[in-house]
Amino acid sequence: MRIADLEYYIALASYRNFSQVSDRFNVSQPTISLAMQRLEKEMGTELLKRNKAHKNLTLTYAGQVFLQHADTMVEQYKLAQTEIQRITEHSLLIGLPPIIQIAYFPDIAMRLSDQVLTHLRTQEIGAHEALNQLKSGELDASFIGHLDPIDQADFDLIDFDERPFAILVSEKHPLAARSSVSFAELVAEQFILLKGNFVHSEAFDRLARASHSQNRVIFTSSQPYGILSMIKQNRGIGFMVDHPALQLAGVKAIPLSDADQPLFRVGFAARKDTILTADQETIFQELVQATKLD
Repeated sequence: MRIADLEYYIALASYRNFSQVSDRFNVSQPTISLAMQRLEKEMGTELLKRNKAHKNLTLTYAGQVFLQHADTMVEQYKLAQTEIQRITEHSLLIGLPPIIQIAYFPDIAMRLSDQVLTHLRTQEIGAHEALNQLKSGELDASFIGHLDPIDQADFDLIDFDERPFAILVSEKHPLAARSSVSFAELVAEQFILLKGNFVHSEAFDRLARASHSQNRVIFTSSQPYGILSMIKQNRGIGFMVDHPALQLAGVKAIPLSDADQPLFRVGFAARKDTILTADQETIFQELVQATKLD
């Protein structure tokens, strides 16, 4: 069975048009027709029904069943290609969300050998997309920030830290005199928030819903230190995980007093069925040990 035949079949099931499929793959229509004939011969049954009078195409019941397996076969083939390519490179590709890269990875990197750092490749990515790419095999492993427990049916996850979120204000702001603050008290404040960070956005939205607040966000940025600089200038207040690496002179972190508040959890995840070479396994185990922060 040819992978190209399966790809033609999947596309044909979507487009229901031989001409569009041939254009997509830059092959002739007879090439697509021959591929379908090969598949039907291999399966021993009719997969497609063509109505020449109405110029339409439908899948038989067997064709619908085969489509599900064709999707899986093509996906697994591409996954194998990706993993084998990294094997030949003797490297490990990991996802690294921006906040974790700033707050945690410098300490983790200090614990890694030069050899591991040389063969470690990182990709800046958000937590949700990281899980998707772990599942598809595009990543070998990933650091993950999350609020809720992650379904570990497909993943092994090692959580190594959890911290509360804090409200960040300029030392010139009236709130700087407070030792704690509830989220409901911030309804009149202007917020400067992280952009493109699902975990922070979700935590902020949960607190807003719980306090029945409609908070005004005047600016968003993907750069934590840029946000801290604006907060220092008293242009607004911020909301971030309370971590020593996310501090700036002139900015104060105020704990939230809300009883039921989300926590920022950090973990290291890998797909359960990932097959690693000896070199990749060495890198992986050293990373796991490095996450055991003091």
